[in-house]
Amino acid sequence: MKILLAIVALGIALIVGFIVFYRWDSARNRGYQWGYFGEYNSISNVLASIPGVTITQAWHNLDMSLEEFGFDITITGRTARIYFGESDPLRTLSGTTAVSALQTRIAQELATTNR
Repeated sequence: MKILLAIVALGIALIVGFIVFYRWDSARNRGYQWGYFGEYNSISNVLASIPGVTITQAWHNLDMSLEEFGFDITITGRTARIYFGESDPLRTLSGTTAVSALQTRIAQELATTNR
């Protein structure tokens, strides 16, 4: 009986711990590249590292997970809106792969918005 009670108490503690951590993690963006805002922060940092790119506005759709997010940017005096959907594979890239993929996306967006 003591073992059953210990297992139930451990289960409840784990559930409560997860809920507390989730609420803490999603309450505000702390700049980490992991957790609720991880992909958003990673993409934001990569965009900021591209020469000539300035983020003028950022937005996100908060839900159980960070669904969509995007950035309005300027590059060499031209503006573009970069959007990342929930299943966008670019959200998981990092390093030079992410830089080249974002440069390609920016070029595509500039070509379609500034004709």
